[in-house]
Amino acid sequence: LVLRDVDSHGFIPGLATNWDITPDGLSYTFHLRQDVTFHDGSRFDAAAVASNIQRIFSPDLPPGKARALLGPLSQYEIVDEFTIRLILSAPYPGFLDGLAQPFLGLASPNALNAYGNLRYQFHQSGTGPFELEEYLPGERILLRRSSENGWRPAPPGADAIERVEFIILRADAADTLSLLNDSLDVIDDISPADAQNLSGNSRVRILPSAIPGLSIQFLFNTNRAHIDNPAVRRALLLASNRVAISDQVFHHYAPVAWAPLSQSTGYAHTGFVNHFAFDLDQAQSLLTEAGYADGNGDGILERAGAPLELRIVVPPWHELPRVAAFLREEWRVIGVDLIIEPVPGAARLETLIRSGEYDLLPIEQFGIDPSLLGEIISDDAMYRASRTPHPQLIDLLTRADQEADAPGRRNLYYEMQSLMMNEALILPLHEAVRLTATRAGVRNLAFDAYGFYPLLFNTALADE
Repeated sequence: LVLRDVDSHGFIPGLATNWDITPDGLSYTFHLRQDVTFHDGSRFDAAAVASNIQRIFSPDLPPGKARALLGPLSQYEIVDEFTIRLILSAPYPGFLDGLAQPFLGLASPNALNAYGNLRYQFHQSGTGPFELEEYLPGERILLRRSSENGWRPAPPGADAIERVEFIILRADAADTLSLLNDSLDVIDDISPADAQNLSGNSRVRILPSAIPGLSIQFLFNTNRAHIDNPAVRRALLLASNRVAISDQVFHHYAPVAWAPLSQSTGYAHTGFVNHFAFDLDQAQSLLTEAGYADGNGDGILERAGAPLELRIVVPPWHELPRVAAFLREEWRVIGVDLIIEPVPGAARLETLIRSGEYDLLPIEQFGIDPSLLGEIISDDAMYRASRTPHPQLIDLLTRADQEADAPGRRNLYYEMQSLMMNEALILPLHEAVRLTATRAGVRNLAFDAYGFYPLLFNTALADE
């Protein structure tokens, strides 16, 4: 219904031309475009929006991302053919942000009814500038420019993109430069090392895209021995050379993170820049003052006979294996034995998250609205096994999620981040950045405000 401006992150019209919000923040009335049809030819109107909402809340479907983004939405009212009112049970300042995300893109009710939950993926019908032509799972997705919608017209000129083919690459695919030379115009999500190697090639462009949300970070499990001590957590922050990690692992493409929220959200607490800068001497002093010593000369500190041994969970993405290896070597210098536990995929990672059987856990939550801090600290968050109860944080989160005044809300999230950093509840590592390589002839390729999704309607090809 709404979009976020790529530069300002402010809300702009999408399928809704404008909207009204009541002073109590409980009612949102959307006035819809009247010139849009779905790709299957059916009309976009208030009834179509209502049908999508009904499906999201259907008891026959498991609750998913779309449901979570709607927050306390309790009911809707179709005011007229092109006006719909969405009513919340409680104020929720993140509501427009949820509506702006692709997870709440609107689908043709006719197509959903015709193909059902399993087959719809092969017959998707939306309202965007490109429509689905073919989908082969694990191989490719083919799109063509839609003739149905004039609200996002093609750019002038004969070089506008008419068809887009997404190829799903295997892990053992050829190197980036060879693929660009042989068959592809764009390669998404390349490694920092590849980006560094290609940065001097005049036939290739590197497009860094900042991903707003939580910074890439490790969450300390404050329910576990050693990590339950704030002095130990602070020592680990001080023993982490994040500047060197940014340089050696990410080749400066991923700036150092100093706070829970990334700079690209606009809500990052800037008061902690260099607050836990690399300092091995201070880290060692904190551990000594906390009663740790190397009693048997093996280089690992102990306290009450228990060695300072920590387990870190490491999935294969975001260069985390290299980061963990980097931290293991640095922490060994101050007498900490860091045991790396590789996790092959998301399913095993989620099982570990819920079990709480770890000392450090990577956090991955992306978005612009700062309410995503609740994904870590709320009482029903998936990560609740990682922390002891913290009533002050919960109180701040509850107040912030219902605060309609923008400056007041910002201050509450600043206070939340300050509390998290002063008590060293997390280890921020770096800002999330997605790297894309293109041929030099690809013009106007940009990404949406969330950093993940390419905006293809204005993209063109030119001679290199």
